[in-house]
Amino acid sequence: MSVSEWTAVAHAVLPVADADAVLPLYLDGDAASAEILDRDGVRVAPGGTVSFGSYFNAFPAAYWQAETDIAAVRLSVVARGRGAIEVRRSDAGGHSMRVERFEVEGDATVAADLPLTGFDDGGAYWFDVHAAAGDALELIAAEWSVAGTLTASATIAMATFNRPVDCLAQLRTLADDPRLGDVVDRIIVVDQGTDLVSAQPGYAAVADRLGDRLQLVRQPNLGGSGGFSRGMFEAIQAATSDHVLLLDDDAISEPEAILRAVRFAAAAREELIVGGGMLHIDDRSVLYTQSEQWDQRIGWVRLDRPGAYNHDFAAVPFREAPYFHAHQRSDFNGWWMCLLPIRLLREAGLSLPLFLKGDDVEFALRARERGVRTVSPVGIALWHLGWGGKAPTRSWESYFLHRNRLITELLHSPAHRPGGVILHSFLGDVKPLLTLQYSAVRLRAQAVADVLGGPEPLPRWLATRTAAIRDLWQGFPDATAVTGVTATEPAPPAPAGRIRPAIVLARLVLRHALVPARPGPDDRAQAHIAAPELGWWSFARLDSALVDTADGRAVVRYRRDRRETTRALWRSIRLHLRLWVRWPRLARTWREAAPALASVESWAEVFRG
Repeated sequence: MSVSEWTAVAHAVLPVADADAVLPLYLDGDAASAEILDRDGVRVAPGGTVSFGSYFNAFPAAYWQAETDIAAVRLSVVARGRGAIEVRRSDAGGHSMRVERFEVEGDATVAADLPLTGFDDGGAYWFDVHAAAGDALELIAAEWSVAGTLTASATIAMATFNRPVDCLAQLRTLADDPRLGDVVDRIIVVDQGTDLVSAQPGYAAVADRLGDRLQLVRQPNLGGSGGFSRGMFEAIQAATSDHVLLLDDDAISEPEAILRAVRFAAAAREELIVGGGMLHIDDRSVLYTQSEQWDQRIGWVRLDRPGAYNHDFAAVPFREAPYFHAHQRSDFNGWWMCLLPIRLLREAGLSLPLFLKGDDVEFALRARERGVRTVSPVGIALWHLGWGGKAPTRSWESYFLHRNRLITELLHSPAHRPGGVILHSFLGDVKPLLTLQYSAVRLRAQAVADVLGGPEPLPRWLATRTAAIRDLWQGFPDATAVTGVTATEPAPPAPAGRIRPAIVLARLVLRHALVPARPGPDDRAQAHIAAPELGWWSFARLDSALVDTADGRAVVRYRRDRRETTRALWRSIRLHLRLWVRWPRLARTWREAAPALASVESWAEVFRG
């Protein structure tokens, strides 16, 4: 078969910016012997060995075997110098073996056709570069290709709200990569802010480079669901692409990951949602997550899987991390980077008008019910601010987070009455009560009440609900920054040894609800608690404390209020009893309304309004 009948689906790539911070994602082995030449090439010093068995450079063979009918992948390497190129493969446990070795003398081009078989449970291919004892070896370029022509393309959709510098940086990254022209035929930026990306210095130059591929759309702030749905809507209207790739405006992309996502989707035997992982933007070698799962017993993300979250490749390289060799199931993927088929959008609709939080989960479950699964292959990811720096459960966003997870379960839970979901929701009120976060409990109560009210207001709330919720949130002391207040005691430590959480929690609830708080001066608090140290035990003996905000930029004062605790607890009990009784009828109401709410026609009305 001639070279022209092969399509590159992945390239070996190297970092040219922030190389020290991100190198473990690209190279393994003797990093001191590696000199990065450019995006494609590296020089290995005499006697050195560098492995491309890394997160961004191993080929995820298990995913290609599972999701495509491709029989083999071709590795092509262009090298110069003296040494050897060694091809290796792994199994689901990360154990590896050599499958090919090519000696290099002078200028050389080597190729290996590698079967995509034997990867039923997991495994990957990669190659190592060995320089001879007395000579250096340069890798000029390497790529992974498959037989046939893959012609699918994507429209990139970004929604931005007053992050013009970040958004422009994203556009510049996309414009700088010449390979993206083969798979990206349109970039739509939906600007919903007042500080416009088009007003930034340098925008005109980037826009000129992107040319007619760039489309800028202005609209009021309709949240992530409204911004991304506008991008989907415009892509459907343009009818030039096979997929829409959703990208967050404040993320840092690896352009090669975009090409891989589009080519993987094009090669798949059936339609897929292709997701990308999230790397921490403030800890660049750490992968927050890849392949997330949804636990419908409680209506929440499964966070209890060993190895699934916050893996540091600088500490444990890819070759030594079995989790990333095993084939992982995905139930959904965050819309920081997610590739959606256009045909699916036409038939299943766009996002529900949820404003933000959970629209990605709901859409993925909706797609799965139509036979379109989510797959998140290793090697496809970008950098994004981790949730630890945002802590949505401690801000006005907690309303949307809770409301939308309940809506998702009303639409997709297989249970007649999902007791686990309702109990988990109630217990989710108890925890912030114990940590004196009365604002969070109030917002969660409003979320349940609005769910009980039905789906009809959702479209008109896109433009109004955020302001109302922020006003409600800001009325609470634990949502208001303070200055001039000092702490008199150190923060209480976390409980050590064996404890009985149920008994301890019951005692704490009784204390907070029955024992009056000790009055204290306005300029004093009993302790100062750092954000990561805040837990259900923190106020076992305290009545007030200074608590850092999640981003560390301010301090708020938490004060125990027995009356507020009692009021909030009874409100939560009443609301959850109503939710339990009304769930079956409420689920029917939401399910009957959802197709129209997510339809292209409904969103067209929202955009015209």
